[in-house]
Amino acid sequence: MQRVLVTGGTGFLGSSLVKRLLDNKEVEYVVVPTTNIKSKTSIDLMDIKSDRLNLIGGDVRDYDFVQRMFNEYEFDTIFHLGAMSEVRKCQSNAKLAYDTNIGGTINLLETARMSEGIKAIIVSSSDKAYGRCELPYTEEDPLDGKGIYEVSKSCQDLVARSYFYNYDMPVSVTRCSNLYGGADMNFSRIIPNTIRSVFNNKSPLIWTGAEHFIREFLYVDDAVSAYLSIAENIDITKGNAYNIGSGEKITIGKLVEKILDKMPTDVKIEYRNRTFPEISNQYLDSSKIKRDTGWEAEIKLDEGLLKTIEAYGSIFGRKEDG
Repeated sequence: MQRVLVTGGTGFLGSSLVKRLLDNKEVEYVVVPTTNIKSKTSIDLMDIKSDRLNLIGGDVRDYDFVQRMFNEYEFDTIFHLGAMSEVRKCQSNAKLAYDTNIGGTINLLETARMSEGIKAIIVSSSDKAYGRCELPYTEEDPLDGKGIYEVSKSCQDLVARSYFYNYDMPVSVTRCSNLYGGADMNFSRIIPNTIRSVFNNKSPLIWTGAEHFIREFLYVDDAVSAYLSIAENIDITKGNAYNIGSGEKITIGKLVEKILDKMPTDVKIEYRNRTFPEISNQYLDSSKIKRDTGWEAEIKLDEGLLKTIEAYGSIFGRKEDG
């Protein structure tokens, strides 16, 4: 793993992955295409002082741009994390969601198919691709998304693995549970939104009924390790999809209460009516990735929340005791 392409590299998971890659002295360079170099949803890659990081302006929806990028750089490893990932935004703009999540994936894989020297391609799908299957989700379950974001990820997932089946390309697919960590600046997500609300002495928001939804949350550093493990074991992992979760289940209501308990505050939860469809319960069986690569999550939810609160405390001007 020496010449690496990371789409979505200015996003939450992507920027954390880029930083980990640059910590590896064997990595010759990391290329990150972006339509917004100063991303507002992640840590700032502009603060990274490394001549091995190449930020280039462009969009994976633009097939000509993707081809030019592959002509300019040689890659041996590709992490395709670029996506339109906010459920509500996808629901309100289906064409953009499908163009980005499905079309962008096709552009990247089709260009990679015509290139030489690529040893590993890791495509980031989602646990949302399963839709409403029996729990816990296993990799053998059908992909049955119904909402716009779910369908876009179901299709992306199938498209990615079709390039392995039809062209013997070294493609592996990841299906992560909900990620969290201090670098996440997307405050539409429950954990960063709750923590920011408390720091601002405001009530955290939960959609009415969602307090009973069961979810699984994975600390971002664990997710990065999982992606690297899949790439490093591509001879075993190619052609496969992998669930990546922490193994800890919790309702949204109890999650928010847990955060409030870790942050001295008198604020109360506010409930509002939800205006978009959402799957009620989601959690994963992640035994396959442990069996094939040895990876398993190391950061427990309580520890990860404390790390996340501390990180946001430095942003919002004060720290809280755990």
